[in-house]
Amino acid sequence: MLGTIITGDHIVLRPLNKTDIESRVRWFNDPDVRKTLIISERFELDKTIRWFEQIQQDDSRVELMIETPQKSPVGVIGLAGIDSTHQTAEIYIVIGQKEFWGKGVMLEAERLLIDWAFNSLGLEKIWAEARPENIASVITMKKIGFQIEGTLRCDKIVDGRRINVLRLGLLKNEFKNTAGR
Repeated sequence: MLGTIITGDHIVLRPLNKTDIESRVRWFNDPDVRKTLIISERFELDKTIRWFEQIQQDDSRVELMIETPQKSPVGVIGLAGIDSTHQTAEIYIVIGQKEFWGKGVMLEAERLLIDWAFNSLGLEKIWAEARPENIASVITMKKIGFQIEGTLRCDKIVDGRRINVLRLGLLKNEFKNTAGR
């Protein structure tokens, strides 16, 4: 769906390709990264490659690699469940290279993708889910204009235990894009 590259001040978003899958699997399986995710599944390279091949013609998804301008991979970001009827989608992000945590990469990547989604895809609402204890993610989303719409009590089972999930939403007219774009 996305053939263009989105360039920011400190990062570049480009389409995910097959050679990126190994990094994606490593990041999603990293114990420190997993503490922020709402998934139980352990990622396997072969299975993730098959997933990647299946989604290539899926217009309801956008899968991007986050890179430095020097082309060093930092993480992944994407939109899932793009619904052109209701003009909505879910955003997700994983910063896999931990040395980039707390450096504003998440904020810039989300602003770039959301700006593109509102202006190029014609979306009117983007939503996300986050663990309540993932304070950095919640703070970042609030800076962009996301509002907590509710708590989904004991909604997911992660690593054998039920967890609460925050549901956040961002309407196009609430978007705070102060990234200079």
